[in-house]
Amino acid sequence: MCHECRYHYPGHAFIETLILWIIHKRPLHGYGVRKKIGEMTSHYTPKPGAIYTILRRMEKKGLLASQWNERTGKKDKRIYSVTEKGEMLLKVRLKIMKERIRLLEQMVSYYDSNLEKTT
Repeated sequence: MCHECRYHYPGHAFIETLILWIIHKRPLHGYGVRKKIGEMTSHYTPKPGAIYTILRRMEKKGLLASQWNERTGKKDKRIYSVTEKGEMLLKVRLKIMKERIRLLEQMVSYYDSNLEKTT
C-alpha cells in the first residue's frame, strides 16, 4: 500500500462533528464520548487525555456546555451538551457531508463501471 493510502488521524473538523453528533443525540461525559467513538470507528479511538482536551476546546469555542454531575460515593462527572452554536455548526457540517456523499457515490459508481477491472 502506498504511503499516501495509509489510514491517518481523522481531520480536526471531522472529530468535532462526530463529537457534536454523539452529544447531540445524548449528553455524555468524556469517557462516554471516547467509548462511543471507539464503537463507531474501526481505526480510531482518541487517547484518554486527548478527548478531554478536545471537549474543553469545543466548550471554549461555545460549541458545548458542561455541568458537573455530582455522585455520592463516586467520582463526579462533567456532562457535556451541545449549545445552540454547536447545533448550528453540526447542521452545516452534516449538510456538507450529505453533498460529499452524493459526489462520492458518483465517483464510486464510475470506478465500478470503468476502473475496477483494470486494478
